[in-house]
Amino acid sequence: MGLFDFLKKKNAAPQPATISANSTIDPAIAQFDEQVFNTVARYICKPGAVIDLKLKNRETNEIMTFAAAYPEQFNNWKKVKSGADKRGIIYGILDEQMGGHLALWQVMERYNDDRYPQEALKIAIEHADETAEQQADFHAAFARSYFILQEFALAEKHCLMGLAIDAAHIRTKRIYADVLHCTNMHEQAHALYEEILSAKLPKDKEMSLPIQHLLGFDGDIVNSPVYAFSWLSNSPSMPQEIWDWANDEFYYSPYFRSQHAYWLLDRGEHMPALAKLFTLVKEMPWCKEAATNCLSLIEQLGMKDNMVDERKWLEGVVKGV
Repeated sequence: MGLFDFLKKKNAAPQPATISANSTIDPAIAQFDEQVFNTVARYICKPGAVIDLKLKNRETNEIMTFAAAYPEQFNNWKKVKSGADKRGIIYGILDEQMGGHLALWQVMERYNDDRYPQEALKIAIEHADETAEQQADFHAAFARSYFILQEFALAEKHCLMGLAIDAAHIRTKRIYADVLHCTNMHEQAHALYEEILSAKLPKDKEMSLPIQHLLGFDGDIVNSPVYAFSWLSNSPSMPQEIWDWANDEFYYSPYFRSQHAYWLLDRGEHMPALAKLFTLVKEMPWCKEAATNCLSLIEQLGMKDNMVDERKWLEGVVKGV
C-alpha cells in the first residue's frame, strides 16, 4: 500500500481512483478522494498546481482509493463537520505521501494553515539554513506564523526581509498589508491591497469574477483574511453560504474569526458570536482580546452562573496562567 506517483503539476486534473471497472464507489468514498486531490495545491502552497496522486496495493499493484488506504482517517473525516478539520485530516495523509518533497517554507505554511503556527516556527528555527533564509517565501511563511500569533512587530520584520529579497513578492505583500491594517496603518495597507489587485486581477474579468476566486487560495489574488472580512462585512446582501465558505477558507486566522464574531454581535446574533469566540480562544489561547470579550459577553448575557468553569478558564487565559 502507498506507492506514490508524483506525476504532473499542470493541465488535466487527476481523476479519483476506482476499485475496479465493475464496482460502484460509495459517494462518501468518492467525495473523500476528490477532497484529497483538491487539497494538494493548498498543502504545497502552490495555487493552481495539479498533481496526480495514485495509491497502489503493494501485492496486486491495483490502484486503491484513499478511503481504502486510510480507513481510520476516512472514518474521522466523515464524522467531523468543520471544513478546516476535514482539511487537517487530509493534511495528515499528505504528510505521509508528500511531506518529504516539501521545502521548509511549504512545511511552515502547511502548519500555519492547519492552525499550528508555533509548530511552524519550531520547525523553521530547527531546520533553517542560509538557503532558506535567502528565500522570500521563507520570510512570508515566518511572517504569517507571527501574524497568526498576533506578534505584529515580528511579522513586519519578516515581511520587510522578504521584500528586500524580492520586492515584487505577492505573498509577502499580502501578509504585509494585513499586518499594516492590524497596526492601524490603514492607508499604507490599502495602497498595498490596490497594488496586489492591479498586479493579479484579470482586467477582462473585473466585473464577473466570483468572490471565491477573488478572495480564495485557489484564485491567488487577494487571499487575505483582513481584506476578505472587510469585503464581506461591507456587503449587506452577502449570502450565508459565502460567509460559510469564508469561515472555512480563513479558519486559520484569529483576525477573521474574531471579527466575524463581533460582526454577528452587531447583528444581534449573540449566541453564535459567543460560540465562535469561545471556540477561537480554545484553539488559540494567545488571543487574549477575544478571551476578554468572551468574558464580557457571558456577563452581558447573564450566563455567569451557567458557565462557571468556562469563565474560570477564560480568566486564566487573560491572566496568562
